Amino acid sequence: MSFDAFIEAYTVTSLVMFPILVFIIILLIKDLGKYSKLSEKIDSIIKNLSEDLQDKGFKKNSNESVLKHISRYIARK
Repeated sequence: MSFDAFIEAYTVTSLVMFPILVFIIILLIKDLGKYSKLSEKIDSIIKNLSEDLQDKGFKKNSNESVLKHISRYIARK
């Protein structure tokens, strides 16, 4: 196999594979965007739950995260 044939095969393969790789990357970016929106929704629900607990009198400590606050409430009940 000569070097010219190898270069030609590499060029043809790269011309075919580049659009496929771009398509896969676009699909991955769209999929990651869905997970980002879902993560934002979950975060807002958890924050709302913590605020509801505070409104009911179960106070959040100053150095405590939202999840720790909810976990402490669950453990207490």
